[in-house]
Amino acid sequence: MQHAITFSIVNYLRVATGINAIWLFDGVKLPAEKPFITVEQMQNGESFISKGRETARTIHRFQVGYHASTASDRAFKQSELTDIFKFDEFDLLDTTQLPAPIIGSFLCDLTAVTPISPENVADVTNYHRVYFDIEVDRTYNRRR
Repeated sequence: MQHAITFSIVNYLRVATGINAIWLFDGVKLPAEKPFITVEQMQNGESFISKGRETARTIHRFQVGYHASTASDRAFKQSELTDIFKFDEFDLLDTTQLPAPIIGSFLCDLTAVTPISPENVADVTNYHRVYFDIEVDRTYNRRR
């Protein structure tokens, strides 16, 4: 399910914003041209919520970065992306099939919005960034 949720977020952001969205993983190369969006998996939270371990809960956490070309662009897109994470319903895509059909939907919980300045002023690549911490809460039952 982790793959499906991550892919669904990347795909939805590409379509909703018209901006290239990139799934961050080890060794991925970021584009030189801005703007672009990055989606990175963070630490998941796991728990059981019923007696006998019949029902489990996973909170899938992600950090979504927006890499803007200007400070104004960052401010405008920050508002747009904040609204997307607060209000939009994301299609859940089945990534075990090609093309990936829609098999459901989910909402995101926006937990933080953090603008980040570059550590070195000469590092132009890291100018005008903002990061969104989001969570996708999944509850599911034991398979029999």
